[in-house]
Formats: sequence, structure tokens, C-alpha cells
Amino acid sequence: MFKRVVLLVAAIALLVPVGLAGVWFWGQVSSPVVAQDSGAEYSPAQTITVVGQGSVRVQPDIAHVSVGVETTAETIAEGVADNEAQMEAILTALEAAGIDDKDIQTTNFSISLDRYPEPMPRVEGSEGDEAAPVYRISNMVNVTIRNLEMVGDVLDAVVEAGANNIWGVSFTVEDQTAAQAEARADAIADAQERAGALAELSEVQLGPVMSVSEVISGGSYPVPAMAERAVASGGGTISPGELEITYQAQVTYFIEP
Repeated sequence: MFKRVVLLVAAIALLVPVGLAGVWFWGQVSSPVVAQDSGAEYSPAQTITVVGQGSVRVQPDIAHVSVGVETTAETIAEGVADNEAQMEAILTALEAAGIDDKDIQTTNFSISLDRYPEPMPRVEGSEGDEAAPVYRISNMVNVTIRNLEMVGDVLDAVVEAGANNIWGVSFTVEDQTAAQAEARADAIADAQERAGALAELSEVQLGPVMSVSEVISGGSYPVPAMAERAVASGGGTISPGELEITYQAQVTYFIEP
């Protein structure tokens, strides 16, 4: 019994400092913040938090497109040789169109066995034979086109050279630094306006900024109206349209005491 009492007293002795430390820490977190410029005390519990949004429309200056060739053969060696010959013709066409080697990057090379190809046509009076399995070879490269006026010509050139896979035509801005800076400034201004409106509706006065953080959800997107115009043009015409660079920032403001 004596040992149990000693252990209980020791446990209480250890918990008391921890409890006092917890009370001290809580007091530090909930204590008011003193603004250095005005000397006013602001409470972290009395704030207004908003998410400001900014966007800028820009003209794209580069295009990306995936082009390639897919071949089939009864043996891997035959299929690879045929595929390499056609891909070499495509690369030669890209070089002739003014595309640098650094702007051509292989994104896929695959070999697969097609076990169930289309059956051979049945001849009347004879038994139809099942088609022999064939190998399917695919080779794709991603091409960066820096002269947007050449996009259509480049696509025509690779098709003529034997490309039978073309997809993923997209447009972007190579250096988005200036556009992002403008969108960021617009987002902060929008946050100030939103917070001011909320303060007015709540009949309080907006104080200084408590914290600012980025919202990782922005980026660049095609402007919908321009995208529809490009599709409606028909005839395989490629239209770069416009891009919208977006930015979001979360800002927390103190409420004036």
C-alpha cells in the first residue's frame, strides 16, 4: 500500500508542471497581438478571411503536339524495322519544317501482341482460318512548335511523312512570370475588396493583414469563347486563341478592436 501511495504522489508531481505548461501555452496562443505602428491590440479570434482571385489573358507563343506512327507485323523484328523507317521519315519532315532536335522528345515506344486480330475473310466452300497473331509497335514523340504560324504546316508535313497518330495539340506561354505577377497583384487587390465588403456588411472596421498564403489551384486555361471559335472554324484549321492565367491568394485580416 505504501508503494502505491508513493507512485501516485510521484505521478501527480509530474502532471502538475505539464498542466501548468499547457495553461501557459494556451495563454500565449490566445493572447492579443500588438501592432507596432499603432500600438493597438488585435485578437486572433477576431478576423476576416477571404480568398482573392486574379486572372490575366495572354496570347500563347508555343504549341505542343504528340505525333507518331503505329505499325503491325507478324514478327517483332519486321514490325520494329518498319516502324523505325516510318519514324525516321517523320523526324526528317520535322527537321525540314524547322523543328530543333531539343524540341522533339520521345514519349512512348511500345510493343504489344495482338492475339485477336480481325479474322480472315471466309471463302465460299472452304473453312475460314483464324488470322495469325500480330505484333503492334507504337512510337510517339512530343513536338514543341515555337512558331505558331507553322503549326498547320508541321502537321501536314508529318502526315505526309507517314504519321498515323496525332493528338494532344495544346498551346501555352513559355515564360509566364510577368502574367503570373499581374494575376497575383489582382488577387491581392480582390482580397482587399472582398474583405472590405464583408467588414462593411458586418458593421466592423477592417484592420491590418494577419496572414497571406497561396492557394495552389491556379494555372493557365484556354478561354472558352476562343476555344469554341477554333472548333467552329472547321477544315482542320488550328487556332491558338487565348490563355487565361489565374492566381488565388488567401488573406486573413484583423478586425479593429
